[in-house]
Amino acid sequence: MHHLRKRPKIFLTLIPLSALLLLTLSSLTKKPIQNREPPQRIHIYNKIQIPESACEGTLYPDLCVSTISTFPDLHRKSLPQIMSAAINVTVAEVKASESNCTRILRRFPELDLLEKRALDDCLELLDDTVSELENALSDLANIKSAAKNKNDLQTLLSGAMTNQYTCLDGFAFSKEKIRPYIEGRLVNISHHVSNILAMLNKIQKTTSFEGEAFPEYGKMKGGFPKWLSRRDRRLLQTAVTDIVPDVVVAKDGSGNFTTVGAAVAAAKNSSTARFVIYIKEGAYFEYVDVDKKKTNLMFVGDGIGKTWIKGNRSVVDGWTTFRSSTVVNNFTL
Repeated sequence: MHHLRKRPKIFLTLIPLSALLLLTLSSLTKKPIQNREPPQRIHIYNKIQIPESACEGTLYPDLCVSTISTFPDLHRKSLPQIMSAAINVTVAEVKASESNCTRILRRFPELDLLEKRALDDCLELLDDTVSELENALSDLANIKSAAKNKNDLQTLLSGAMTNQYTCLDGFAFSKEKIRPYIEGRLVNISHHVSNILAMLNKIQKTTSFEGEAFPEYGKMKGGFPKWLSRRDRRLLQTAVTDIVPDVVVAKDGSGNFTTVGAAVAAAKNSSTARFVIYIKEGAYFEYVDVDKKKTNLMFVGDGIGKTWIKGNRSVVDGWTTFRSSTVVNNFTL
């Protein structure tokens, strides 16, 4: 009996709850239905087809596609912009490789002289690579600029790619096993640059000079590239005895300097004017290191068999290939 009396109370309490639920549902149904925006489509073409198209013809397509696929807004980028983004990735890897070489030098102070020189060469070559790649970026500002400066871009990128193998050549006769610590990074950098060069081949030059003897120099005038200044043309056509140099190098002390290296050091950095160094007759046993900041230098000698810059460095004596270049060792002016 007790349970029978309780049931009506439970039933009565459920009625207002049910009414409240119905009111809530009715109020929800009266709200205006908002238009939902359609979900954004996944651009499969942008994620797959564009990288594969840009990387077509490259020697290392897997590396190319995996690199380009990470670029944002890829479908909106022109080929020069894709190349620029790839160069930025490469520059970051070059700087990481520089840090790696520096760490090795600090970590292994007991390295022999040849290995230390090889690592020093690598640091210099990697620094040159950064400069070359950054210069290439300025030529890739847009498709018109890239087409106009295609030859310059080929030179810059080729140099950047070759630098990595020149670095590795320094370890050809190394006794320690330092090369494996740096080789992977350097080869990867070289492959990146190789892919960028392949992309460059897809850009057509705006002008053609196929009728010229040296079309890569552009239009010729009077046997010289047209872009060469009038002053430089006259300078190249002037007899040695009539040239007025900025400095004179003479072994007998009759000039401003007795060594070519000292004359180079005297030249201004990043000069826009031609700096002429006249080297008098004689054999100069030295190694002339022309820093990349020494721009617009011109060496003038007394002719073949008269003015020489010579040296005798070799790998056997602990010098790397980079530091024993035959052009510097036996250079005739």
